[in-house]
Amino acid sequence: AGCSEGLFFGLTLLPLEDVLEEWRFWREVDDDPQTGANPKLRERMQSIPPSWVRRDYSHRGWIPLIADKAGNYVGVDLAPDEAGSIGQVIVFGRDFDTKVVLYPGDGPAGWAKWLASFVDELESGEGYELGRAEASDSSEDDVGYESYFYDGNGRGQGDGGGDNGPGGGLRLTGEYKGWNVIEAWADQSLRKWYEAGVI
Repeated sequence: AGCSEGLFFGLTLLPLEDVLEEWRFWREVDDDPQTGANPKLRERMQSIPPSWVRRDYSHRGWIPLIADKAGNYVGVDLAPDEAGSIGQVIVFGRDFDTKVVLYPGDGPAGWAKWLASFVDELESGEGYELGRAEASDSSEDDVGYESYFYDGNGRGQGDGGGDNGPGGGLRLTGEYKGWNVIEAWADQSLRKWYEAGVI
């Protein structure tokens, strides 16, 4: 069972059935001449750290585990680039031309260690608060692979990008207040890789 209420600051921990559904959706994107099969788009793809994640728009080796319901994910990379390692935890999806490694691979232990680091972050009590989500004035839903949002009947798979809904919940504070959670995690990781001298 997953957590549709947004255990991860409003993001969804996908149940296994949804992992498979999302993974299958992206296999259609792989062959789309506007996205995954577009050589000019693939040229723009980057990896942080460099050469750790393949320079693809989407890849069958990326397993989505946490979703923002706007086409972006935190997941496990089972097919890393030459400098990466199997099991690294990455940010990827519709809005991420630069794929970011959140945690180095350690086989299946990479995911477990990333989850442990998330728990440590929560236990520190820094960088978040409990409360109601503030409404957003803007939307980026017109960017990226559009069919994720529209199925021809006025419906799509996306629903709100990880907001906390009317009930509230955990939300980021400080310099990341108001940020999309996946973008905040990617930025934090980018800074850590830079401080470590990897990039």
